[in-house]
Amino acid sequence: MAGKQPREEQQQSSSWLFQSSWKDQLRARPGIHQDPAWLLCFKLEKMERGEQRTAAGIPPSSRLLRLDREDGPMGESKALEVPKVTSHNESSGPGLIPFLLIKMINKSRGKILGVLALFLVMVWYSIYREDSFYFPVQENNKTTCPLGEVEKKAAQLIGNYTRDHPLFLQLKDYFWVKTPSLYELPYGTKGSEDILLRLLSITHYSLPESIQSLKCRRCAVVGNGHRLRNSSMGDTIDTYDVVIRYSPEPGPLLPQRHPQLGLTPAMSQRLNNAPVHGYEQDVGSKTTMRLFYPESAHFDPRAENNPDTLLVLVPFKPMDFQWMEAILNDKKRVRKGFWKQPPLIWDANPEQVRVLNPYYMEVTAAKLLNLPMKQPRKVKQKPTTGLLAITLALHFCDLVHIAGFGYPDSANKKQTIHYYEQITLKSMAASEHNVSHEAVAIKRMLELGLVRNLTYF
Repeated sequence: MAGKQPREEQQQSSSWLFQSSWKDQLRARPGIHQDPAWLLCFKLEKMERGEQRTAAGIPPSSRLLRLDREDGPMGESKALEVPKVTSHNESSGPGLIPFLLIKMINKSRGKILGVLALFLVMVWYSIYREDSFYFPVQENNKTTCPLGEVEKKAAQLIGNYTRDHPLFLQLKDYFWVKTPSLYELPYGTKGSEDILLRLLSITHYSLPESIQSLKCRRCAVVGNGHRLRNSSMGDTIDTYDVVIRYSPEPGPLLPQRHPQLGLTPAMSQRLNNAPVHGYEQDVGSKTTMRLFYPESAHFDPRAENNPDTLLVLVPFKPMDFQWMEAILNDKKRVRKGFWKQPPLIWDANPEQVRVLNPYYMEVTAAKLLNLPMKQPRKVKQKPTTGLLAITLALHFCDLVHIAGFGYPDSANKKQTIHYYEQITLKSMAASEHNVSHEAVAIKRMLELGLVRNLTYF
């Protein structure tokens, strides 16, 4: 078969190959053993017989397949050395291809089924494990909200842990009967009841229905640390049911000399504390609660928050109540009694203002930082609003994740401490906070699984 056969002749040849025995084919066409297609069919047939012989205990034949071994002589010295067929172009007709495929599939059916089963198992495993392996936060955040787990673990860390205390101060507790308090601000309301009564008459204390109706509350407490810078955590933060933000901790900073006048002001002036606008990619845009105090209220309540954001006042001193009441009632502003001048104009909706229950400041100081509470006036150290925000979440949420917490290493004095400004760790030198002590408390929460960190700590 030196030349190419016509198409009809090729089809007839292929059909004849499969329908007649190899003996008849040799008698009819003495030179057919030189056809590669015929030799391939002959090889497949001999391979089948070899497998049968092996199963019966007969040694397999050699690679030189003689035609005179079992089926009659072809000649005294004729032996067919089966060539390797390396290309499908060597077949003698299109009908040969289905035949060869069927032969191969029949021989490899077990292997094919095994490979297919392994592939299906790998696909199932990849789908099942995708969330937990690649997106651990989203898995817990989207699919899991363990009811009661925070309460159980919080009881291991906070003595006499309870959720019976309201989050915000209520008018009814001071209008008819004065609620006795053991401590003065910031750990109680002792001595501030009168001014507090006037403030609570124009503010609210309830939670939005959208939060109250949640069967399980997933909360994210967003800090102001430099770790949020370029973190791209914004979309993740916005997926939580409750997002709690807070303004930086109170306390005077190191004096800073005015660059033009050569004056040294008593306090550092910070503007636009803990901003969201312009940093959405890293910190998100959702804010359910924003904790603040007068000195940290240098932000636009409407631009930096959502329309339904609760503005939660954290009172440190009686003057904080007086400032808030003057702002909401548009009275004469109070300028003295603050370590930094608070804003004189603050466009806030009174219906969105809440006053945080000082109970949570007491728990933070006494239970988490182990500060002595017998004489709180003599204790200069106070909890930061960041740790206070976590404490609040532990008494309110079923799942608590944190982001943007932690300070740079104490040896790195030039590292900025916030994601939005260039103030360094030196500014904490004159503050009333022991950040190392608070870091130990947060690490303890992480070890217990009480909270989970979205960024590194």
